[in-house]
Amino acid sequence: MAFYRCEYILRTGEVCGRGSYRPEGCGYHWKSPQRIPCKECGKITSSTYGMCEKHAGKYRNMKHYYRKKLEKMVQDGLEVKEN
Repeated sequence: MAFYRCEYILRTGEVCGRGSYRPEGCGYHWKSPQRIPCKECGKITSSTYGMCEKHAGKYRNMKHYYRKKLEKMVQDGLEVKEN
């Protein structure tokens, strides 16, 4: 059985470093979402967009716009092409 160090990034930007027998992380962090730095400002985030709250807004709005556009196309009976 191997011994691992938890690589979870804390809010302070430091690595947890606790010992564990799981490669996923320590007992506190093994099910936690992975935290990464924002692609634009470097602030630590666990967003699915990979950006902090301030910078992810434009991508959320764009996703919402295209989802509504697709729903309208389906309601109008237009053919929807998948990429």
